[in-house]
Amino acid sequence: MAEDAGVMATISGLLVRIFKLGISEKEQLRPDHLEGLVHGRKCIAMDLYDCLADLSEAEIDELQERMLWWFRADNGVLKRTCGRRFDPFDQLSLSAIAATFSSGQIVRVHDVGVSDGRSSCGFYDALNSLYGEKLDFLASDYAPYLYVLTRKRSKSRLIIDEQQHVLQIIKPPFVITVGHSEKAKIRHPLTKLLTALYVRPLLKDYQSGRADIEVRKLELLCRQCRVRMNENKKLRFERYDVLSCPTQRFDIVRAMNVLNYCYFSEATLTKALKNIFHSINDGGLFITGSNFEQGTIVNGGVYKKTNDHLQSIEISGNGSHVDTLIAEFNRVDHVLHE
Repeated sequence: MAEDAGVMATISGLLVRIFKLGISEKEQLRPDHLEGLVHGRKCIAMDLYDCLADLSEAEIDELQERMLWWFRADNGVLKRTCGRRFDPFDQLSLSAIAATFSSGQIVRVHDVGVSDGRSSCGFYDALNSLYGEKLDFLASDYAPYLYVLTRKRSKSRLIIDEQQHVLQIIKPPFVITVGHSEKAKIRHPLTKLLTALYVRPLLKDYQSGRADIEVRKLELLCRQCRVRMNENKKLRFERYDVLSCPTQRFDIVRAMNVLNYCYFSEATLTKALKNIFHSINDGGLFITGSNFEQGTIVNGGVYKKTNDHLQSIEISGNGSHVDTLIAEFNRVDHVLHE
């Protein structure tokens, strides 16, 4: 029986993925639509992210995390996240930070690629308890601000980013996440069809300023981040592309579940690492790692920048995915100064 249930779950999951059935309306956010062999795999429309105020905090967190689970930005990086995702690894990182920076120092931190910020909150709280008013904490993500496009009186809509990249198509009963990783540009046949018949005409009318097109800004910033940002100015949240040249310098840069070969080619990872390296003050720390979900081991490490080198000072699990690239930086000095 258990084996049969497993087979049915697999088949049901495949059917949902093949036919792109999804949850497109708030009224569908009920157990009978969210749970079960088929419903449990359905994507939820991202524009429901900020329409959950009447639910409990636990329900909001659970639904928002599920919405983000398979949602990708245009650069291919999943916005998958959850609170306290890296706790054991954070303790390792905090020990290295405390040993490097005294409590009286001003410490500038950049947490890169944080999705909606919920994985940053525990890290920020721990640093705030160590450094208080001396802490300056920037959390950033590639796509924190999205836009919802729809025609008046239509239930169909598009989710786009600030550069008008289409990230999700909502055409009830279908909810299709469009973003692909750098290594996976294959598109589903339904995506191709809807792009031709719905997406392109809607974008064209939006760009021409048609009066029947409605636009709504969607800010992917979790409840926990909003509370902390309202309490003080030590925590900021901004858009940042790790592939762009840095404009600020920091004592600590953390990049979790971003620098992965499943997202980027080696050349792209090298460019990202180069930008991060140049944003770290001499004597500062680079913290990076990856895990699949909360409670799983983080493969990562903590590195100290000294004399234009990154020296490994802490290792977790099997080490960072980009450890070999970092070693290459250290071996070929001129690469760091290009």
